[in-house]
Amino acid sequence: MGLADSDFNDFQFGAFRLDAGERVLLRDGRIVPLPAKVMSTLILLVRNSGHVVEKDVLIEAVWPDEYVEEGNLAQHIFILRRALGESTETPKYIETVPRRGYRFVAEMTELGEKADHKGVASLAVLPFVNASNDSNMEYLSDGITEGVMNSLSGLPQLKVMARHTVFRYKGANIEPREVGHCLGVRAVMMGILQQVGEHLVLSVELVDVEDGSLIWGEQYHRKSSDIFSLQAELAWEISEKLRLRLSGEQKEKLTKRFTENREAYEFYLKGRYAWARRAIEDLKKGVKYFRQAIAEDPEYSLAHAGVADCLVLLGLFGAENPREIMPQAKASAIKAIQLDETIGEAFASLGQIKLIYDWDWTAAEADFQQAIRLSPTYPTAHQWHGEYLVSMGLFDQGLAELKRARDLDPLSLIINTNLGLNFFFARRYDLALEQLERALELEPSFFRAHLHVGMCYERKGMYGEAIAALEKARSISENSWTLAGLGHCHASFGARAEAEKFLDQLLTLSQRQFVSCATIAVVCAGFRDRIDQTMEWLEKAYVERSGLLIWLKVWPIFDHLRSDARFVRLLRRIGFATGE
Repeated sequence: MGLADSDFNDFQFGAFRLDAGERVLLRDGRIVPLPAKVMSTLILLVRNSGHVVEKDVLIEAVWPDEYVEEGNLAQHIFILRRALGESTETPKYIETVPRRGYRFVAEMTELGEKADHKGVASLAVLPFVNASNDSNMEYLSDGITEGVMNSLSGLPQLKVMARHTVFRYKGANIEPREVGHCLGVRAVMMGILQQVGEHLVLSVELVDVEDGSLIWGEQYHRKSSDIFSLQAELAWEISEKLRLRLSGEQKEKLTKRFTENREAYEFYLKGRYAWARRAIEDLKKGVKYFRQAIAEDPEYSLAHAGVADCLVLLGLFGAENPREIMPQAKASAIKAIQLDETIGEAFASLGQIKLIYDWDWTAAEADFQQAIRLSPTYPTAHQWHGEYLVSMGLFDQGLAELKRARDLDPLSLIINTNLGLNFFFARRYDLALEQLERALELEPSFFRAHLHVGMCYERKGMYGEAIAALEKARSISENSWTLAGLGHCHASFGARAEAEKFLDQLLTLSQRQFVSCATIAVVCAGFRDRIDQTMEWLEKAYVERSGLLIWLKVWPIFDHLRSDARFVRLLRRIGFATGE
């Protein structure tokens, strides 16, 4: 079959506009996030509008170096149809041609080789380099970078790479065009921050990835006292140089200042710097800094959202008793929203609290949807929403959301690792192992990825490989998670004496620090003859409101309990439908 393969890059159909060159789909001016291969499928169909594109042609074009089945293509078409708001029964855009392939059938206008607005639709803001001798300035250079990034990511017509992905390049000797090509963006921004006496000097460059030319360069001299106005000015300049057409509301949002208090702003930047490091002690520091910012300016909505973000992660990581920390997190998220209803990140945190602590499934879904409406390119909102769907047993929908989060933040260690974990919950162990290996390529010493690898091997009956992975995780970080994983694995393979040792270690550890009762239940579940003991610890986990219980419906290690009436009642009390 000869494909039409239009030379045009910009297409209009219905409420949608596709910039094939920039790989961006807009609906009424707002970005519609699509996984990379789903985007490739759409572009191929659109460029061959009116023609049947055979299944084997699509598969070869979208997966050139992989062996995949037709089911993979069908799943991508399903995701694409959902994004376009159509069904199989009444297709407005994509028609299925039985036993052959698919045809794009919507009326369409080709707008030209380049978008007629000639703007740039995708951008990576790389971490600004701290050129001062003062290491304490690091929070400032990172904070300004993140502030510019967050301001621009609120523009639906601009795809901005997420923080975790761009900060993988921090401190590296980078070539902007190479980074831009790796990240699939059209423009890259870089900056160098220096302190000269009482002044800050920021030099910035905006580079066109396509030809390496300089779109714009500027040097800013500011007094330290004026620093909190700089990120708004930068965001405005970038939008101008990228030739973005902004509405009045978008212009106002772009230049919005969340505080006029310099001390509050600096405490906020220190809080975000600590939060981004994700370690337990750093999260606790983050709470302290955000609260100092609030003390300086009680109406600082972003600082309240920052407290919620840190406390939610401390609760998720099992570092604090949920009954003590999660009500504080909820109060902070609600306060942030009361002060400013446009903060999508605060709705995401509130949704996560309602999911893992309140077990209010309907309210959690509503907050996740609101977070995504307000901040459609915020990866964590898609990640947590995807995990919510998986915990409900809606595997295909949940994994699609998690993949969307990964596409928005492809170098995020936690998103890549949690995608692997959710493949595990869906019992797709080989896909989980493949995804976890990708995470370990990003960071070979990430204990959570090794932990989940061990869990997959245990389910596959590969005792030696499971123990090796779990011991690797423990060698990196001996904590309640790694001890529980090893205890469960030894018990499930009949090594009872070894399992008892790890159970004793967990119980001893629980006398010194908070240890979730759910992790002790994990070890007991490995002993198939300890159902009563497992149920006792799960009941204690229920009393402590352990966030781990949201996985109870799909967690494979508890499958042998699913016919037990006590387990069924527990699921119902948490809020799961049990069919009884």
